Amino acid sequence: MIFLYCGSIFLMIGLAFLLKPAKMDNLVYGYRSYLSKQSEAHWVYAQKTSRRFFLLFGFVMTAIGIFLNVTQRTNFFVVEMLALPWFIAPMFGCIETKLSKFDLEHRGEEK
Repeated sequence: MIFLYCGSIFLMIGLAFLLKPAKMDNLVYGYRSYLSKQSEAHWVYAQKTSRRFFLLFGFVMTAIGIFLNVTQRTNFFVVEMLALPWFIAPMFGCIETKLSKFDLEHRGEEK
């Protein structure tokens, strides 16, 4: 059930970012990180990228949750709790990687 609930929440966040993207840098709404605050272009790109990943990972997690619910495998609470970070951490890692590449392209710096 954890995957179903968390996936649904991520889907709702992704849909909210899709239907009403954050227009400017603020403390309440939108994907906010060090790289997303670099410029207005960074902010807009971060919102587009984060909404895609929230929708993608939310859909995958919801599908896993529905599968577990349909097959009556809902009493693996501890396993789901241990597996949850394996979906959440890569999502934020992918977003930050995309933002890093965007930052390098728009600043002209090389590592």
